[in-house]
Amino acid sequence: MIGEITDAHTKQDIVDAKALGIDAFALNINKLESWATNTVDHLFKNADYLGFGLFFSFDMAEGAGYFTSPDQFQSYLKPFLARKSYFKYNGKALVSTFGGEQVTTGQWGTFKKAVGDVLVIPGYYQKAASATVFNGLADIDGIFNWNSWQIAAAGKVNISVKDDQTFMTAATSAKKLFMFGISPLQFKHMDGSGQNWYRRGEDNLELRFEQALSLQPHMIELQTWNDAGESHYMGNIWDEPMTNADAIHKYVDGYDHKGYWQILPAFIKAWKAGDKTTANMVPTNGKSVQGTFWHHTLTVGATCGSDTVGKPSDVANAEDIVSGVVLVAKGKTGLIAVVKNGDKDLSKVNLNPGYNKVRVSGLGAGKVQVEVWDGSTMVSGGYGPKAVATSGAVCNYNFQVFGLGV
Repeated sequence: MIGEITDAHTKQDIVDAKALGIDAFALNINKLESWATNTVDHLFKNADYLGFGLFFSFDMAEGAGYFTSPDQFQSYLKPFLARKSYFKYNGKALVSTFGGEQVTTGQWGTFKKAVGDVLVIPGYYQKAASATVFNGLADIDGIFNWNSWQIAAAGKVNISVKDDQTFMTAATSAKKLFMFGISPLQFKHMDGSGQNWYRRGEDNLELRFEQALSLQPHMIELQTWNDAGESHYMGNIWDEPMTNADAIHKYVDGYDHKGYWQILPAFIKAWKAGDKTTANMVPTNGKSVQGTFWHHTLTVGATCGSDTVGKPSDVANAEDIVSGVVLVAKGKTGLIAVVKNGDKDLSKVNLNPGYNKVRVSGLGAGKVQVEVWDGSTMVSGGYGPKAVATSGAVCNYNFQVFGLGV
């Protein structure tokens, strides 16, 4: 997300993303105003210097203030296409969107004539997956399926890969490309008039890892690096873009998500190696064990009546569980993960070499701590600094994320 971010912070974002194995940032921008374009300039300067990729994802969501046609950003885009840091796939510069289902193939064709031979892969969130999705869209080069979370109407059901498979099959048939999204959750809590919802994060990130490797899409987009407003940030979130966002501060302050960095490199390495399963996801930190855990800090049935925004819609799809992924070195056996909550042990989980999903129910009041034991020796551990509560001043269903041994 493009907000007003300092030069130093954009540089740090690139340094951190490169260290994880990420190839490029998708720059989601909805206004060509100085606070946004200055940040873009910082990013390209630092990406040119550091050897990192950037491409634009123009925000075409329906609503006031968003782009409605590619001709509104083509003149702005064109000079950036010549930058050495502009990301290319198979030699062609990539241009994406959020939304834009209403843009016709004729509009995209005119856009390409204006900017050159680029790959246009819009990110659709309203268009239904179908075998005929590319009919009448000859001038787009693929589709990014933005919907990386289960639809609320499905209830407490894990996200299916069916839509992704449909898009992928259609893309392959039409000799086009498919981009797959991976995200932990979606929680927004800004006001009571449509900006207050929960899209299920339980069993999501770890399942999307498996689905992506099995499906082998052409590209993967992690959603997102820094979108604090929807709680699916997996990177740094800086203060300056949230200067006037008091509502967002209430549910992201103290909720650092960099714990995901303990497992992202192993997934990225597996993806780049062409692995079709998680079997080869092992620690990348040189140790016998590495992992990440996450959970809500407010129980589903908690009271938070003083919060005027109220509970998010569809929070009933959330669950009182502790989730995690633990990576164990090949050949290392006999490790046990102990998941604690308050003064009790919730579960003891036998860990196998490689990739281990952990899902422990019964989450209640108290802090969450995870310990990994090798016989009588604790070899790693971690805890969430915020205790789980059964009541709160804010109806906060963001995830608390923490790594093991960090």
